[in-house]
Amino acid sequence: MRLRQLHLGDATTFAIVALVACGFVSLLRIGDGGTTLISIGPYLQRVLIFSFVQAGLSTLLSLGLGIALALALARRQFPGKEALLTFLGTTMVIPTIVAVFAVLAVYGRNGWVAQSLKSLGWTGSISIFGYPGILIAHVFLNAPFVAKVTLDGLNLVPAEQWRLATSLGFSSGQIFRHLDWPALRADLPGLAILVFLLCFKSFAIVLALGGGPSRATLEVAIYEALKVDLDFARAAWLALLQVAICVIIALALHGVVSRPPAATTFRGPMQRVDAADYRLKILDSVILLFGLLFLGPLALSVLVGLGSIPDILDLDLVGALMTSLTIAAIAGSLACSLALAIGAAVRHHRIAQASPRWAALLDLVPSALLAIPPFALTAGLFLLIRPWIDQARIGLILLPVVNGLGALPFAYRYIAPRLMQAEERYGRLSESLGMRGLARLKIVDWPMVQRPLASAFALTAALSFGDFGIIALFGGPKLRTLPYLLYERLGAYRFEEASALGLIILTVAFLLAQVSSRLSHAHD
Repeated sequence: MRLRQLHLGDATTFAIVALVACGFVSLLRIGDGGTTLISIGPYLQRVLIFSFVQAGLSTLLSLGLGIALALALARRQFPGKEALLTFLGTTMVIPTIVAVFAVLAVYGRNGWVAQSLKSLGWTGSISIFGYPGILIAHVFLNAPFVAKVTLDGLNLVPAEQWRLATSLGFSSGQIFRHLDWPALRADLPGLAILVFLLCFKSFAIVLALGGGPSRATLEVAIYEALKVDLDFARAAWLALLQVAICVIIALALHGVVSRPPAATTFRGPMQRVDAADYRLKILDSVILLFGLLFLGPLALSVLVGLGSIPDILDLDLVGALMTSLTIAAIAGSLACSLALAIGAAVRHHRIAQASPRWAALLDLVPSALLAIPPFALTAGLFLLIRPWIDQARIGLILLPVVNGLGALPFAYRYIAPRLMQAEERYGRLSESLGMRGLARLKIVDWPMVQRPLASAFALTAALSFGDFGIIALFGGPKLRTLPYLLYERLGAYRFEEASALGLIILTVAFLLAQVSSRLSHAHD
Protein backbone atom coordinates (compact mmCIF):
# COMPACT_ATOMS: atom_id res chain seq x y z
CA MET A 1 0.00 0.00 0.00
CA ARG A 2 1.34 3.40 -0.96
CA LEU A 3 2.23 5.56 2.02
CA ARG A 4 0.67 9.01 2.09
CA GLN A 5 3.28 11.74 1.66
CA LEU A 6 3.16 14.20 4.55
CA HIS A 7 2.75 17.86 3.76
CA LEU A 8 3.53 20.99 5.77
CA GLY A 9 -0.22 21.50 6.11
CA ASP A 10 -0.54 18.05 7.71
CA ALA A 11 1.93 19.05 10.40
CA THR A 12 0.04 22.35 10.84
CA THR A 13 -3.25 20.52 11.28
CA PHE A 14 -1.72 18.03 13.74
CA ALA A 15 -0.26 20.95 15.71
CA ILE A 16 -3.67 22.66 15.94
CA VAL A 17 -5.40 19.47 17.08
CA ALA A 18 -2.60 18.75 19.58
CA LEU A 19 -2.78 22.30 20.95
CA VAL A 20 -6.54 22.03 21.51
CA ALA A 21 -6.20 18.56 23.05
CA CYS A 22 -3.43 19.70 25.40
CA GLY A 23 -5.55 22.62 26.54
CA PHE A 24 -8.46 20.39 27.49
CA VAL A 25 -6.24 17.75 29.10
CA SER A 26 -4.54 20.35 31.29
CA LEU A 27 -7.96 21.61 32.43
CA LEU A 28 -9.10 18.12 33.35
CA ARG A 29 -5.85 17.34 35.18
CA ILE A 30 -5.92 20.47 37.31
CA GLY A 31 -9.52 19.76 38.39
CA ASP A 32 -10.06 17.93 41.66
CA GLY A 33 -12.08 15.22 39.94
CA GLY A 34 -15.14 15.83 42.13
CA THR A 35 -17.05 17.79 39.52
CA THR A 36 -18.96 15.84 36.88
CA LEU A 37 -21.83 16.57 34.53
CA ILE A 38 -24.14 14.82 36.99
CA SER A 39 -23.05 16.99 39.90
CA ILE A 40 -23.79 20.20 37.97
CA GLY A 41 -27.01 18.77 36.54
CA PRO A 42 -29.60 21.33 37.81
CA TYR A 43 -27.43 24.32 36.95
CA LEU A 44 -26.49 22.77 33.61
CA GLN A 45 -30.16 22.18 32.79
CA ARG A 46 -30.96 25.88 33.28
CA VAL A 47 -27.97 26.93 31.18
CA LEU A 48 -28.84 24.59 28.32
CA ILE A 49 -32.51 25.59 28.29
CA PHE A 50 -31.64 29.27 28.21
CA SER A 51 -28.90 28.76 25.59
CA PHE A 52 -31.19 26.87 23.21
CA VAL A 53 -34.22 29.11 23.75
CA GLN A 54 -32.43 32.42 23.25
CA ALA A 55 -30.45 31.06 20.28
CA GLY A 56 -33.62 29.67 18.69
CA LEU A 57 -35.59 32.89 19.15
CA SER A 58 -32.65 35.00 17.95
CA THR A 59 -32.29 32.84 14.86
CA LEU A 60 -35.99 33.00 13.97
CA LEU A 61 -36.15 36.78 14.41
CA SER A 62 -32.89 37.36 12.52
CA LEU A 63 -33.95 35.17 9.61
CA GLY A 64 -37.42 36.71 9.48
CA LEU A 65 -36.24 40.31 9.43
CA GLY A 66 -33.23 39.56 7.20
CA ILE A 67 -35.21 37.73 4.52
CA ALA A 68 -37.96 40.37 4.56
CA LEU A 69 -35.36 43.12 4.11
CA ALA A 70 -33.64 41.19 1.30
CA LEU A 71 -36.88 40.77 -0.66
CA ALA A 72 -37.81 44.43 -0.17
CA LEU A 73 -34.35 45.59 -1.27
CA ALA A 74 -34.42 43.29 -4.29
CA ARG A 75 -37.71 44.84 -5.47
CA ARG A 76 -37.06 48.52 -4.70
CA GLN A 77 -34.71 51.26 -5.83
CA PHE A 78 -34.34 54.38 -3.68
CA PRO A 79 -31.73 57.01 -2.74
CA GLY A 80 -29.23 55.73 -0.20
CA LYS A 81 -29.65 52.08 -1.14
CA GLU A 82 -25.93 51.62 -1.82
CA ALA A 83 -25.04 53.05 1.60
CA LEU A 84 -27.54 50.67 3.20
CA LEU A 85 -26.05 47.72 1.34
CA THR A 86 -22.59 48.74 2.54
CA PHE A 87 -23.85 48.76 6.12
CA LEU A 88 -25.45 45.34 5.69
CA GLY A 89 -22.18 43.92 4.40
CA THR A 90 -20.10 45.12 7.35
CA THR A 91 -22.25 44.11 10.32
CA MET A 92 -20.24 40.91 10.59
CA VAL A 93 -17.33 42.82 12.13
CA ILE A 94 -19.34 45.03 14.49
CA PRO A 95 -17.83 44.17 17.89
CA THR A 96 -20.34 42.61 20.26
CA ILE A 97 -19.34 44.99 23.04
CA VAL A 98 -20.27 47.91 20.74
CA ALA A 99 -23.64 46.25 20.10
CA VAL A 100 -24.13 46.02 23.87
CA PHE A 101 -23.46 49.74 24.23
CA ALA A 102 -25.87 50.52 21.36
CA VAL A 103 -28.68 48.54 23.00
CA LEU A 104 -28.13 50.27 26.35
CA ALA A 105 -27.93 53.69 24.71
CA VAL A 106 -31.21 53.25 22.83
CA TYR A 107 -33.30 50.92 25.02
CA GLY A 108 -31.65 51.19 28.44
CA ARG A 109 -33.13 52.75 31.57
CA ASN A 110 -31.85 56.19 30.55
CA GLY A 111 -31.73 55.47 26.82
CA TRP A 112 -33.35 57.30 23.94
CA VAL A 113 -36.61 55.36 24.11
CA ALA A 114 -36.98 55.87 27.87
CA GLN A 115 -36.26 59.60 27.56
CA SER A 116 -38.77 59.93 24.74
CA LEU A 117 -41.46 58.15 26.76
CA LYS A 118 -40.76 60.31 29.82
CA SER A 119 -41.17 63.44 27.73
CA LEU A 120 -44.63 62.12 26.74
CA GLY A 121 -45.60 61.60 30.38
CA TRP A 122 -44.68 57.93 30.84
CA THR A 123 -43.90 57.22 34.49
CA GLY A 124 -43.07 53.51 34.28
CA SER A 125 -39.64 51.92 34.01
CA ILE A 126 -38.05 49.95 31.20
CA SER A 127 -35.83 46.93 31.83
CA ILE A 128 -33.77 45.78 28.89
CA PHE A 129 -31.93 43.03 30.75
CA GLY A 130 -32.74 39.42 30.04
CA TYR A 131 -34.38 38.16 26.90
CA PRO A 132 -35.34 41.60 25.45
CA GLY A 133 -31.82 43.02 25.41
CA ILE A 134 -30.20 39.78 24.26
CA LEU A 135 -32.67 39.30 21.40
CA ILE A 136 -32.38 42.93 20.26
CA ALA A 137 -28.57 42.75 20.22
CA HIS A 138 -28.50 39.42 18.37
CA VAL A 139 -31.01 40.56 15.75
CA PHE A 140 -29.10 43.83 15.32
CA LEU A 141 -25.91 41.91 14.56
CA ASN A 142 -27.32 39.02 12.52
CA ALA A 143 -30.37 40.27 10.59
CA PRO A 144 -28.33 42.62 8.33
CA PHE A 145 -25.89 39.78 7.63
CA VAL A 146 -28.77 37.47 6.70
CA ALA A 147 -30.25 40.22 4.48
CA LYS A 148 -26.95 40.71 2.62
CA VAL A 149 -26.38 37.00 2.00
CA THR A 150 -29.92 36.31 0.86
CA LEU A 151 -29.94 39.43 -1.33
CA ASP A 152 -26.79 38.16 -3.05
CA GLY A 153 -28.58 34.85 -3.59
CA LEU A 154 -31.62 36.56 -5.10
CA ASN A 155 -29.36 38.44 -7.49
CA LEU A 156 -28.02 35.12 -8.82
CA VAL A 157 -31.34 34.13 -10.39
CA PRO A 158 -30.55 33.82 -14.13
CA ALA A 159 -31.77 36.47 -16.53
CA GLU A 160 -33.37 33.79 -18.68
CA GLN A 161 -35.72 32.84 -15.84
CA TRP A 162 -36.82 36.44 -15.42
CA ARG A 163 -37.50 36.80 -19.15
CA LEU A 164 -39.52 33.59 -19.09
CA ALA A 165 -41.50 34.77 -16.05
CA THR A 166 -42.27 38.04 -17.86
CA SER A 167 -43.38 36.32 -21.06
CA LEU A 168 -45.61 33.93 -19.08
CA GLY A 169 -47.17 36.79 -17.10
CA PHE A 170 -46.26 35.40 -13.66
CA SER A 171 -48.12 36.91 -10.72
CA SER A 172 -46.28 38.12 -7.60
CA GLY A 173 -47.04 34.86 -5.81
CA GLN A 174 -45.78 32.77 -8.72
CA ILE A 175 -42.59 34.82 -8.92
CA PHE A 176 -41.90 34.19 -5.24
CA ARG A 177 -42.69 30.47 -5.54
CA HIS A 178 -40.71 29.76 -8.72
CA LEU A 179 -37.84 32.31 -8.59
CA ASP A 180 -37.33 33.78 -5.11
CA TRP A 181 -38.02 30.75 -2.95
CA PRO A 182 -35.55 28.38 -4.68
CA ALA A 183 -32.82 31.01 -4.22
CA LEU A 184 -33.76 31.56 -0.56
CA ARG A 185 -34.01 27.81 0.09
CA ALA A 186 -30.42 27.32 -1.07
CA ASP A 187 -29.12 29.72 1.59
CA LEU A 188 -31.61 29.18 4.40
CA PRO A 189 -30.23 25.97 6.04
CA GLY A 190 -26.63 27.21 6.19
CA LEU A 191 -27.66 30.66 7.42
CA ALA A 192 -29.95 29.22 10.08
CA ILE A 193 -27.22 26.95 11.44
CA LEU A 194 -24.58 29.67 11.36
CA VAL A 195 -26.75 32.26 13.14
CA PHE A 196 -27.86 29.66 15.69
CA LEU A 197 -24.23 28.72 16.36
CA LEU A 198 -23.18 32.35 16.85
CA CYS A 199 -26.08 33.03 19.21
CA PHE A 200 -25.64 29.75 21.08
CA LYS A 201 -22.00 30.66 21.80
CA SER A 202 -22.78 34.30 22.60
CA PHE A 203 -20.67 35.70 25.43
CA ALA A 204 -20.32 39.48 25.69
CA ILE A 205 -23.99 40.16 24.91
CA VAL A 206 -25.29 37.62 27.45
CA LEU A 207 -22.71 38.64 30.07
CA ALA A 208 -23.65 42.33 29.87
CA LEU A 209 -27.39 42.08 29.13
CA GLY A 210 -28.34 38.77 30.74
CA GLY A 211 -29.23 40.38 34.05
CA GLY A 212 -27.91 37.63 36.32
CA PRO A 213 -26.52 34.11 36.63
CA SER A 214 -29.91 32.57 35.85
CA ARG A 215 -29.46 33.71 32.25
CA ALA A 216 -26.17 32.33 30.99
CA THR A 217 -25.01 30.52 27.89
CA LEU A 218 -22.47 27.73 28.11
CA GLU A 219 -19.79 30.25 27.12
CA VAL A 220 -20.72 32.52 30.04
CA ALA A 221 -20.95 29.52 32.38
CA ILE A 222 -17.42 28.47 31.40
CA TYR A 223 -16.19 32.03 32.00
CA GLU A 224 -17.82 32.13 35.46
CA ALA A 225 -16.37 28.73 36.37
CA LEU A 226 -12.88 29.96 35.48
CA LYS A 227 -12.97 33.61 36.54
CA VAL A 228 -15.29 33.56 39.55
CA ASP A 229 -15.27 30.05 41.04
CA LEU A 230 -11.87 28.80 39.83
CA ASP A 231 -13.56 25.44 39.19
CA PHE A 232 -11.44 24.11 36.35
CA ALA A 233 -13.09 20.69 36.29
CA ARG A 234 -16.55 22.25 35.84
CA ALA A 235 -15.20 24.49 33.10
CA ALA A 236 -13.70 21.46 31.34
CA TRP A 237 -16.94 19.45 31.45
CA LEU A 238 -19.00 22.41 30.25
CA ALA A 239 -16.49 22.99 27.46
CA LEU A 240 -16.59 19.37 26.35
CA LEU A 241 -20.38 19.49 26.30
CA GLN A 242 -20.33 22.66 24.21
CA VAL A 243 -17.85 21.06 21.81
CA ALA A 244 -20.13 18.02 21.42
CA ILE A 245 -23.15 20.23 20.67
CA CYS A 246 -21.34 22.65 18.39
CA VAL A 247 -19.48 19.95 16.45
CA ILE A 248 -22.84 18.58 15.35
CA ILE A 249 -23.88 22.08 14.28
CA ALA A 250 -20.52 22.71 12.57
CA LEU A 251 -20.77 19.41 10.67
CA ALA A 252 -24.22 20.38 9.47
CA LEU A 253 -22.90 23.82 8.51
CA HIS A 254 -20.01 22.23 6.62
CA GLY A 255 -22.42 20.14 4.61
CA VAL A 256 -25.02 22.73 3.64
CA VAL A 257 -23.27 26.09 3.52
CA SER A 258 -21.83 25.70 0.01
CA ARG A 259 -24.08 26.81 -2.83
CA PRO A 260 -23.84 25.38 -6.36
CA PRO A 261 -23.65 27.97 -9.13
CA ALA A 262 -27.15 29.25 -9.82
CA ALA A 263 -26.44 30.61 -13.27
CA THR A 264 -23.89 30.41 -16.02
CA THR A 265 -24.70 33.77 -17.56
CA PHE A 266 -24.00 37.29 -16.39
CA ARG A 267 -26.79 39.79 -15.98
CA GLY A 268 -26.89 43.37 -14.84
CA PRO A 269 -29.57 44.85 -12.56
CA MET A 270 -33.05 43.93 -13.80
CA GLN A 271 -36.45 45.49 -13.18
CA ARG A 272 -38.49 42.86 -11.36
CA VAL A 273 -41.96 42.20 -12.72
CA ASP A 274 -43.50 42.16 -9.24
CA ALA A 275 -42.12 45.63 -8.41
CA ALA A 276 -45.27 47.20 -9.87
CA ASP A 277 -47.61 45.33 -7.49
CA TYR A 278 -49.10 48.04 -5.22
CA ARG A 279 -49.64 45.53 -2.39
CA LEU A 280 -45.94 44.66 -2.41
CA LYS A 281 -45.09 48.38 -2.55
CA ILE A 282 -46.97 48.90 0.69
CA LEU A 283 -45.48 45.78 2.29
CA ASP A 284 -41.93 46.68 1.23
CA SER A 285 -42.36 50.24 2.50
CA VAL A 286 -43.49 48.96 5.90
CA ILE A 287 -40.59 46.48 6.08
CA LEU A 288 -37.98 49.05 5.07
CA LEU A 289 -39.42 51.60 7.50
CA PHE A 290 -39.41 49.07 10.34
CA GLY A 291 -35.83 48.04 9.48
CA LEU A 292 -34.76 51.68 9.44
CA LEU A 293 -36.45 52.42 12.78
CA PHE A 294 -34.93 49.31 14.36
CA LEU A 295 -31.40 49.33 12.93
CA GLY A 296 -30.95 53.08 12.44
CA PRO A 297 -30.96 54.26 16.09
CA LEU A 298 -28.71 51.37 17.15
CA ALA A 299 -26.21 52.19 14.40
CA LEU A 300 -26.36 55.95 15.03
CA SER A 301 -26.09 55.69 18.83
CA VAL A 302 -22.32 55.27 18.61
CA LEU A 303 -21.98 58.56 16.70
CA VAL A 304 -23.06 60.42 19.85
CA GLY A 305 -19.57 59.78 21.19
CA LEU A 306 -17.99 62.00 18.54
CA GLY A 307 -18.06 64.99 20.88
CA SER A 308 -16.55 62.99 23.76
CA ILE A 309 -13.43 61.85 21.90
CA PRO A 310 -11.28 64.69 23.34
CA ASP A 311 -12.19 63.49 26.84
CA ILE A 312 -10.65 60.05 26.31
CA LEU A 313 -7.41 61.11 24.63
CA ASP A 314 -4.98 59.88 27.26
CA LEU A 315 -2.27 57.30 27.75
CA ASP A 316 -4.82 54.60 28.57
CA LEU A 317 -6.40 55.04 25.13
CA VAL A 318 -3.02 55.04 23.34
CA GLY A 319 -1.87 51.93 25.19
CA ALA A 320 -5.14 50.07 24.59
CA LEU A 321 -5.15 51.06 20.90
CA MET A 322 -1.59 49.86 20.35
CA THR A 323 -2.32 46.61 22.20
CA SER A 324 -5.45 45.99 20.12
CA LEU A 325 -3.65 46.72 16.84
CA THR A 326 -0.71 44.48 17.77
CA ILE A 327 -2.96 41.58 18.77
CA ALA A 328 -5.08 42.03 15.64
CA ALA A 329 -2.04 42.07 13.35
CA ILE A 330 -0.52 38.93 14.91
CA ALA A 331 -3.87 37.10 14.97
CA GLY A 332 -4.56 38.00 11.32
CA SER A 333 -1.10 36.88 10.23
CA LEU A 334 -1.43 33.62 12.16
CA ALA A 335 -4.89 32.87 10.74
CA CYS A 336 -3.77 33.53 7.16
CA SER A 337 -0.58 31.47 7.53
CA LEU A 338 -2.49 28.52 8.95
CA ALA A 339 -5.16 28.81 6.26
CA LEU A 340 -2.51 28.88 3.53
CA ALA A 341 -0.76 25.79 4.90
CA ILE A 342 -3.95 23.76 5.41
CA GLY A 343 -5.35 24.84 2.03
CA ALA A 344 -2.16 23.72 0.29
CA ALA A 345 -2.30 20.37 2.10
CA VAL A 346 -5.93 19.81 1.11
CA ARG A 347 -5.07 20.57 -2.51
CA HIS A 348 -2.05 18.29 -2.40
CA HIS A 349 -3.96 15.29 -1.05
CA ARG A 350 -7.06 15.85 -3.17
CA ILE A 351 -5.27 16.18 -6.51
CA ALA A 352 -1.62 15.13 -6.33
CA GLN A 353 -2.12 12.06 -4.16
CA ALA A 354 -5.79 11.35 -4.91
CA SER A 355 -6.74 11.02 -1.22
CA PRO A 356 -10.16 12.70 -1.11
CA ARG A 357 -11.11 11.35 2.31
CA TRP A 358 -7.96 12.63 3.97
CA ALA A 359 -8.35 15.94 2.15
CA ALA A 360 -11.97 16.20 3.35
CA LEU A 361 -10.85 15.53 6.92
CA LEU A 362 -8.24 18.28 6.75
CA ASP A 363 -10.78 20.59 5.14
CA LEU A 364 -13.13 20.06 8.09
CA VAL A 365 -10.64 21.14 10.78
CA PRO A 366 -11.02 24.94 10.29
CA SER A 367 -14.83 24.69 10.48
CA ALA A 368 -14.59 22.45 13.57
CA LEU A 369 -12.67 25.21 15.37
CA LEU A 370 -15.95 27.11 15.57
CA ALA A 371 -17.04 24.53 18.14
CA ILE A 372 -14.09 25.09 20.51
CA PRO A 373 -14.93 27.29 23.54
CA PRO A 374 -12.17 29.92 23.56
CA PHE A 375 -12.28 30.40 27.35
CA ALA A 376 -11.69 26.72 28.07
CA LEU A 377 -8.91 26.53 25.49
CA THR A 378 -7.25 29.67 26.83
CA ALA A 379 -7.46 28.54 30.44
CA GLY A 380 -6.05 25.13 29.56
CA LEU A 381 -3.14 26.63 27.63
CA PHE A 382 -2.55 29.09 30.48
CA LEU A 383 -2.22 26.21 32.94
CA LEU A 384 0.03 24.38 30.49
CA ILE A 385 2.59 27.15 29.91
CA ARG A 386 2.37 28.86 33.31
CA PRO A 387 5.48 27.13 34.76
CA TRP A 388 7.75 28.37 31.95
CA ILE A 389 6.49 31.85 31.08
CA ASP A 390 6.08 34.98 33.16
CA GLN A 391 2.39 35.25 34.02
CA ALA A 392 2.34 38.96 33.18
CA ARG A 393 3.14 38.07 29.56
CA ILE A 394 0.94 35.02 29.13
CA GLY A 395 -2.06 37.11 28.14
CA LEU A 396 -0.14 38.84 25.36
CA ILE A 397 0.86 35.42 24.01
CA LEU A 398 -2.49 33.64 24.30
CA LEU A 399 -4.71 36.48 23.06
CA PRO A 400 -3.39 36.54 19.46
CA VAL A 401 -3.01 32.75 19.35
CA VAL A 402 -6.60 32.01 20.38
CA ASN A 403 -7.98 34.90 18.31
CA GLY A 404 -6.02 33.65 15.31
CA LEU A 405 -7.43 30.14 15.72
CA GLY A 406 -10.92 31.60 16.08
CA ALA A 407 -10.51 33.59 12.86
CA LEU A 408 -9.00 30.66 10.91
CA PRO A 409 -12.36 29.39 9.53
CA PHE A 410 -13.02 32.78 7.91
CA ALA A 411 -9.51 33.13 6.48
CA TYR A 412 -9.60 29.56 5.17
CA ARG A 413 -12.79 30.19 3.17
CA TYR A 414 -11.08 33.08 1.41
CA ILE A 415 -7.79 31.33 0.61
CA ALA A 416 -8.50 27.63 0.03
CA PRO A 417 -10.78 28.03 -3.04
CA ARG A 418 -8.17 30.18 -4.82
CA LEU A 419 -5.45 27.60 -4.19
CA MET A 420 -7.67 24.93 -5.68
CA GLN A 421 -8.45 27.21 -8.62
CA ALA A 422 -4.75 27.75 -9.27
CA GLU A 423 -4.22 23.99 -9.30
CA GLU A 424 -7.10 23.39 -11.70
CA ARG A 425 -5.81 26.02 -14.11
CA TYR A 426 -2.06 25.57 -13.99
CA GLY A 427 -1.37 22.36 -12.07
CA ARG A 428 -0.57 20.12 -15.03
CA LEU A 429 1.52 22.79 -16.71
CA SER A 430 3.51 23.29 -13.50
CA GLU A 431 4.15 19.55 -13.19
CA SER A 432 5.26 19.28 -16.79
CA LEU A 433 7.73 22.14 -16.25
CA GLY A 434 9.01 20.63 -12.99
CA MET A 435 7.92 23.71 -11.05
CA ARG A 436 7.75 23.08 -7.28
CA GLY A 437 8.30 24.75 -3.94
CA LEU A 438 8.94 28.46 -3.77
CA ALA A 439 9.13 28.81 -7.55
CA ARG A 440 5.61 27.46 -7.95
CA LEU A 441 4.35 29.59 -5.06
CA LYS A 442 5.81 32.73 -6.62
CA ILE A 443 4.81 32.15 -10.24
CA VAL A 444 1.59 30.11 -10.06
CA ASP A 445 -0.08 30.46 -6.65
CA TRP A 446 0.82 33.97 -5.54
CA PRO A 447 -0.93 35.87 -8.37
CA MET A 448 -4.11 33.91 -7.60
CA VAL A 449 -3.97 34.12 -3.83
CA GLN A 450 -2.52 37.56 -3.05
CA ARG A 451 -5.83 39.45 -3.12
CA PRO A 452 -7.85 36.91 -1.10
CA LEU A 453 -4.91 36.62 1.31
CA ALA A 454 -4.87 40.37 1.89
CA SER A 455 -8.66 40.38 2.14
CA ALA A 456 -8.60 37.55 4.68
CA PHE A 457 -5.95 39.37 6.72
CA ALA A 458 -8.04 42.55 6.85
CA LEU A 459 -11.17 40.66 7.87
CA THR A 460 -9.51 38.49 10.53
CA ALA A 461 -7.68 41.52 11.92
CA ALA A 462 -11.01 43.36 12.14
CA LEU A 463 -12.60 40.41 13.97
CA SER A 464 -9.71 40.23 16.44
CA PHE A 465 -9.52 44.01 16.92
CA GLY A 466 -13.09 44.25 18.20
CA ASP A 467 -13.19 40.96 20.10
CA PHE A 468 -14.28 41.04 23.72
CA GLY A 469 -13.77 37.47 24.75
CA ILE A 470 -10.41 36.21 25.95
CA ILE A 471 -9.47 39.66 27.19
CA ALA A 472 -12.23 39.24 29.82
CA LEU A 473 -9.99 36.63 31.50
CA PHE A 474 -6.70 38.52 31.32
CA GLY A 475 -7.81 42.15 31.20
CA GLY A 476 -6.66 44.50 33.94
CA PRO A 477 -4.50 47.55 34.60
CA LYS A 478 -1.50 45.90 32.89
CA LEU A 479 -3.34 44.52 29.86
CA ARG A 480 -6.11 46.51 28.20
CA THR A 481 -7.55 46.44 24.73
CA LEU A 482 -10.04 48.95 23.40
CA PRO A 483 -13.01 46.57 23.90
CA TYR A 484 -11.91 45.96 27.50
CA LEU A 485 -11.56 49.71 28.06
CA LEU A 486 -15.10 50.14 26.71
CA TYR A 487 -16.36 47.44 29.07
CA GLU A 488 -14.74 49.24 32.01
CA ARG A 489 -16.42 52.51 31.03
CA LEU A 490 -19.81 50.79 30.74
CA GLY A 491 -19.34 49.20 34.17
CA ALA A 492 -18.59 52.65 35.64
CA TYR A 493 -21.66 54.16 33.87
CA ARG A 494 -19.46 56.58 31.94
CA PHE A 495 -21.59 56.31 28.82
CA GLU A 496 -20.19 59.35 26.99
CA GLU A 497 -16.66 57.95 27.15
CA ALA A 498 -17.96 54.47 26.27
CA SER A 499 -19.69 55.95 23.23
CA ALA A 500 -16.45 57.60 22.08
CA LEU A 501 -14.52 54.34 22.53
CA GLY A 502 -17.21 52.44 20.66
CA LEU A 503 -16.96 54.90 17.78
CA ILE A 504 -13.20 54.40 17.55
CA ILE A 505 -13.50 50.60 17.66
CA LEU A 506 -16.28 50.59 15.08
CA THR A 507 -14.39 52.96 12.76
CA VAL A 508 -11.24 50.82 12.71
CA ALA A 509 -13.22 47.59 12.25
CA PHE A 510 -15.31 49.21 9.51
CA LEU A 511 -12.25 50.43 7.61
CA LEU A 512 -10.63 46.99 7.80
CA ALA A 513 -13.85 45.36 6.62
CA GLN A 514 -14.05 47.79 3.69
CA VAL A 515 -10.48 46.96 2.70
CA SER A 516 -11.36 43.26 2.87
CA SER A 517 -14.50 43.75 0.77
CA ARG A 518 -12.74 45.79 -1.93
CA LEU A 519 -9.87 43.33 -2.18
CA SER A 520 -12.16 40.30 -2.33
CA HIS A 521 -14.19 41.81 -5.19
CA ALA A 522 -11.35 43.42 -7.10
CA HIS A 523 -10.50 42.06 -10.53
CA ASP A 524 -7.16 40.31 -10.78
